[in-house]
Amino acid sequence: MKKTVQVSTVNAARAYGELQRLRAATAFGNGAILIDEFDRAIFDDILRRYMLWNRIDMRLAPGETTGGFDQTLSQTARAAPVRNLGFTPTTPTRVARTRRNIKSIVADLEFGIFDLSVYQQQGRRFGNLEEKDVNDMVTGCLRLWSGLAYTGDVGMAADEFDGLRILLGAGTTVGATASIVNAIAAEIVSLMNTSAKDVQPTAIYTNSQIVFRIEQELLKIGNKLVYAPIQVGQGVFQVAQLNTPGGTLPLIADPFNTVIAGTPDVYPTYILSEDKLSWQYVEVLGEAGAEPKTFQLSDDTDLDRRFKTLQFGAMELLGGTNHHSRLNIEDRTTIVDPTA
Repeated sequence: MKKTVQVSTVNAARAYGELQRLRAATAFGNGAILIDEFDRAIFDDILRRYMLWNRIDMRLAPGETTGGFDQTLSQTARAAPVRNLGFTPTTPTRVARTRRNIKSIVADLEFGIFDLSVYQQQGRRFGNLEEKDVNDMVTGCLRLWSGLAYTGDVGMAADEFDGLRILLGAGTTVGATASIVNAIAAEIVSLMNTSAKDVQPTAIYTNSQIVFRIEQELLKIGNKLVYAPIQVGQGVFQVAQLNTPGGTLPLIADPFNTVIAGTPDVYPTYILSEDKLSWQYVEVLGEAGAEPKTFQLSDDTDLDRRFKTLQFGAMELLGGTNHHSRLNIEDRTTIVDPTA
């Protein structure tokens, strides 16, 4: 009587896996079968530092558009004789801001049932890729946001929100023969030299190429940039500090603040009052916080798994060009002496 041997599903899968490995063999030797393998640790080479996102103001939008009022003048006081105070009433001046439509940033992901099945059968040798890929949907949204925060243009693409290049207009050009250090200092003086408004820039956002050019200018006169830690989200980073008429300001090199190619190349550089630059957002289904939110979509007729990550909001520049400024710095091959 023949015996029936029950082979477990696990053993069958293991045997199938070994068979596949033998088929993939690249060489056979005495006592050895050599098979190409991969490092099981995946090298993550994705930029995940969002300098602007983690430092500006986040606030709830009032509705499907942003909106509010700017007070530009208070009641006017006057000097008067002590025994003849009179009565001359004045009123404050308030102006409604331009409304901006709330926009969305969306990422979609689908796991096919066949791919998941094969991956599990092969022993999930790269860990839980499903979890990593779902979490990376948030990364995808924040990476797109970080680019649009500079280059977004509703006039060119209706689904985008306006970024700094639109909110701050054309800005001022700093020619290739002009000192970058002096141009930044003069612009800060222009912003702060007023008794009508409380202006205090807090950071300078530029490209690493301009940080390099500033360092070269300072070295030309025997100085150098000093670096100090700043908080960016959950991380602390060493960032160059530039002495300006408005105090020592962090000179933040943001890779998402890209060059405008030309002859010469131009690097937009922004002097910002970060507390007055805001992302006004709508919470996704009541989930608290401005960060993108991820949801698994239900589908009773399909075994595939679908996910959607999204965020709603618009950029609002409080104070406009009274509190912020844009410089368009031309690249140069000759280092300018700031004292010349």
